[in-house]
Amino acid sequence: MKYFEISEKSRYYRIVFSALRSANALSLEGARELSVLRKELGKVEKPVVFFSAHAKVFCSGGNLSDYKKLASPAAGLKINREITRHLNQFALWPSIKLAVVEGDVLGGGMEWLARFDVRWSTPAAFFSFWQRRVGLSTGWGGGKAWAALIGSAKVKQLLMESNLLPASEARRLGLIDRIHCSWRVNDEVEVWADGLRGKLATELSGWSAQNEHKTFSNLWMGPEHRQVLAKWKA
Repeated sequence: MKYFEISEKSRYYRIVFSALRSANALSLEGARELSVLRKELGKVEKPVVFFSAHAKVFCSGGNLSDYKKLASPAAGLKINREITRHLNQFALWPSIKLAVVEGDVLGGGMEWLARFDVRWSTPAAFFSFWQRRVGLSTGWGGGKAWAALIGSAKVKQLLMESNLLPASEARRLGLIDRIHCSWRVNDEVEVWADGLRGKLATELSGWSAQNEHKTFSNLWMGPEHRQVLAKWKA
């Protein structure tokens, strides 16, 4: 792996994203690695937790240096379509995905962030849909993904304003779920992951309104359901 380093902890898989030369930009090659990671780990009963090797940036968006080298607009659009496909596949990863944000998330980085199930941040991190600052809008399907999470009107406003949002404001808007203390985040992740082990958490990580009945059927009369029924007194 060139951009991602995996290590297995007792309660979760730790994955570190490192693209230091480009301020942790997500390139096409990096997006492809995400799909490879998903296939390699498969459906595991441990959550996967993503960190950043860059001290100041979790993800700065697309690699503008790569785009600048392209010969035509069509070539760039083709790359963006493929990155969108990989991020959509990442969203379907059958394990619960936590982003531990300890640096800024900008532009396309916000589009990747929308594909996580849970998002934590340190108080010092900033967030911005700054695509408009480079003359663009969302191009990796992030607008649609965020609209499903916080509403289309709110996403439209954030895109038009393209402000740099502190973690406290991002939390208020629903862009992140929790603000954590960086000095004890490893302990917090351990506790969080410990409560998510087992088939129930794995199945619920892939829950959607469309597959609700399938998820229910997979859990029906499973070990955890049977355990509850065994203790039930009529």
